[in-house]
Amino acid sequence: MLSFWSTDHALDCLVIQATGSLVIAVMAHRIYVSYGFVERGDPALAWLSMTLLLLLMPLESIGSAIRSWAALFLLLAATDQILQVHRQASTSDLQFRSGALAAFSVFLEPLHFGFVLGMFIVLAISRPFILREWLMLLLGLCWIFAIGTSAITYFPELIPYLFPIDAVPVEQELGNRYFLPQTSRIWLLILSVWGVALMFREKTKISLRAQTTRWHLLILFCVSLLLAYLIDPKVLPHVAEQVTLPFKTESFGILDKLLAIGAAFGLVGLIPLTNRNYGTTAKSEAFRLFVVLVSLLILFLPSF
Repeated sequence: MLSFWSTDHALDCLVIQATGSLVIAVMAHRIYVSYGFVERGDPALAWLSMTLLLLLMPLESIGSAIRSWAALFLLLAATDQILQVHRQASTSDLQFRSGALAAFSVFLEPLHFGFVLGMFIVLAISRPFILREWLMLLLGLCWIFAIGTSAITYFPELIPYLFPIDAVPVEQELGNRYFLPQTSRIWLLILSVWGVALMFREKTKISLRAQTTRWHLLILFCVSLLLAYLIDPKVLPHVAEQVTLPFKTESFGILDKLLAIGAAFGLVGLIPLTNRNYGTTAKSEAFRLFVVLVSLLILFLPSF
């Protein structure tokens, strides 16, 4: 509503962005509460996800926004499948589904390519090298890529709908007049690292399931973000020349969405628990919460 009042964004585009943010926050909340990430089921991560996704909301065309939100949803759906392999007798079905979902996400947004590598690392750590399970994973990956590339090859008229060329400026206008956009992103990463460090410091107080979930999510998000910042979309085999421009110009918006979700899982470590007695610990937690809130207000407060 604020964006519609203060900017020239079209209402239909803002509706897509808001709906996408809500759906992604719901999916992130499912991951947060279903796999022991923390020993509580509060909505802290959902609120952080919504806040960061809206604060980092990029300027996108309608077609690009739909494709980007769908790709991020598929990425989190693949994460949901991967986290289920913990202590399972057989994970062939889970690995096939995770591979297919990840491949579909990468096909829509090639900058998500690093997630596939992160998925290989996580599964190599959590599962023994059972040939059948890894073959099912590769089958899921190859199956979707084969279908997608065949569809593009035989129906080239799909390209303008999937990858519209009405691209937007590279840099997103986030932050206020005192802080550059990159400064805001770097400070958000610093806060996320602080939250992750606090969570891992509690490893003696949490279950093995929670430790495993945290490590797996850390690997997935770190590898995905790192390769997304380093990779050039045109070097990926299935990105045609005519869709290189939209990927290059909208890359910051795509990365900011992934950064928002990854940072939310880090920042939640700075949110105080509500079931502790007041005292020294409560004061330190209140200070961390104050830092988070002030940072969001200062770094991302738009200038009108």
